Amino acid sequence: MTGEIKNIVFDMGMVLLKFCPQEYCLKVAEDPKAAEAVYANLFCGNEWVQVDGGELTEEECVSLVGKRIPQFEKYLKPIMAGWTECLSEMPGMEELVKRLKDDTNYSLFLLSNTSLRFYEFSKDYKVFEYFDGKIISAAEKMLKPDPEIYHLLCSRYHLKPEECLFIDDVQGNINAAKKCGLHAHRFQGAGELKTFLAETGILSL
Repeated sequence: MTGEIKNIVFDMGMVLLKFCPQEYCLKVAEDPKAAEAVYANLFCGNEWVQVDGGELTEEECVSLVGKRIPQFEKYLKPIMAGWTECLSEMPGMEELVKRLKDDTNYSLFLLSNTSLRFYEFSKDYKVFEYFDGKIISAAEKMLKPDPEIYHLLCSRYHLKPEECLFIDDVQGNINAAKKCGLHAHRFQGAGELKTFLAETGILSL
């Protein structure tokens, strides 16, 4: 595989950044029952996926979820407004991506299911400075594991699928990438990824 790979494609959530909405909901709501309801209906609801897919605005999402849990509606707007507080750096990943950028000849790309808010919060994380291109689902109105988003990545940046290594934490996205001809590896932490990249000859330990 090593000789073929020219491009490394990263997912964002739970790969480059940690995403912990359950803790955040409890912090804001201060009521365990309300926090659990908001977490289950907002962050785990279909509306959140539609925001990531560019089908709904955050305001529309809050309105729809509020109709489902009216008793907790007052928590939805402030939790949605500050949801990027759920994000934090994944330990070891900024350093690892920087090494790939500085010490190798691989091109780096981001392929993420995330909302348009990405263009705001990404400025707070240095890791995003290292990428040669980014595909953001909400901007494209398509989501992983839809094959079309992998095809878009390759066509936009003139990549050959067989020359790409895709890294994601979701097995369904890994399977879809492989079906589209990309090599793929499921993320299990920065340490494991570093070992994998060393074993494949992409990065020296």
